[in-house]
Amino acid sequence: MQPAASVRRFELVEGASSKFWEISLAGSSFTVRYGRIGSDGTSKTTDAGTPEKAAAEVDKLIREKTRKGYQEAGGAPPTWRPPAAYALAEHVQRFLGYAVCDFNPEADGEAEEEGRRAYPTLRDLDRRVFAVGVTYDDDDATFAARLGALLDDPKVGDLKALIIGPWFTEYDEDGPVDAVAQLIAGAGRLGSLKGLFVGDILQEESEISWIHQTDLGPLLNALPSLEEVVVRGANDLRFTGLKHPNLRTIQVQSGGLNRAALGDLLAADLPELRNLVLWLGVDDYGADWKIEDLKPLFDGALFPQLEHLGLMNSESEDEIAVAIASAPLLGRLKGLDLSMGTLSDVGGQALLDSAGVRGLQHLNLRHSYLSEAMAGKLRKLGIDVNVRDRQEADEDDQDYRYVEVSE
Repeated sequence: MQPAASVRRFELVEGASSKFWEISLAGSSFTVRYGRIGSDGTSKTTDAGTPEKAAAEVDKLIREKTRKGYQEAGGAPPTWRPPAAYALAEHVQRFLGYAVCDFNPEADGEAEEEGRRAYPTLRDLDRRVFAVGVTYDDDDATFAARLGALLDDPKVGDLKALIIGPWFTEYDEDGPVDAVAQLIAGAGRLGSLKGLFVGDILQEESEISWIHQTDLGPLLNALPSLEEVVVRGANDLRFTGLKHPNLRTIQVQSGGLNRAALGDLLAADLPELRNLVLWLGVDDYGADWKIEDLKPLFDGALFPQLEHLGLMNSESEDEIAVAIASAPLLGRLKGLDLSMGTLSDVGGQALLDSAGVRGLQHLNLRHSYLSEAMAGKLRKLGIDVNVRDRQEADEDDQDYRYVEVSE
């Protein structure tokens, strides 16, 4: 009898992608299963002829996947790595290392909803965090009722992270104003909250450029234990008066980040900020900032603990690359992410010529318009460089390039 196959699982979550790949070896055959995280995926079993050939092929396939950026689930973490990425293709499955479950007082035990388990009460908070949201089948009062029930749960004081999903059942221009007010009123009950995700909303629920936010500064200030904040959508987004002693990571995903919100973030008092990730987007969807607005950041006077900077999904990626290549800030970063945008050989050459770039541990240039020759030069920098998913300019208009996520 053959021994049971041991399954190794690898995942790739970056930009709009969220994929898994699994492989198991059993004697002279191996089985691969792959697909979107949260789905059953597709399986294929191959007979290699001998156990030795099968083991060699498994090792080869694993090396290929890790070179493409897949990371082994449950593997030992490196000494440093970029912050977690959250794809648009599915609702968040893990946050701060915890499994995400839906909170729904009407849930029937452990029913599956959108690939996540739904519970009527908070439970197992040493390994779970919870999401609150609604679907098109709910009425307008459902979201407030569910959030209120979560805040009234006896165990809410032990909740480590909260994910806010759709708060609307049809097109909404007001943003989560009422939800934010409800959270501020209940902030005293959320003493253990370290993570907050506002806008776990898929494209089928709302295009990212249609999502209206609100001023989140007062909410974040009311939750002093927070360490990581993720926001999706940027219409009406602000962070006024943001002053927080513990925030380590801020991510804003948008099709177009407005200048006012960017100014709020760069004026914020965040002494522990390690990771700043901004999807800057395009003019057509609200990106009215200018490269000069980023100068205080590039000068290195802000955020003394910053070690990873993502200025991504931008149609101005070349300008950003040229500006940061000689910026004082670059000398103290471990990671730089200029992915998802329109970076060309102009920006690539600036990075290649930069002494500061060689001091990075990770440089992400995925989804770019780099030539094959330039991508090859950047791969030889001696650091971890991601130049996958290179794009081709329009044949009829070589100046037309697009970002990965806009609408």
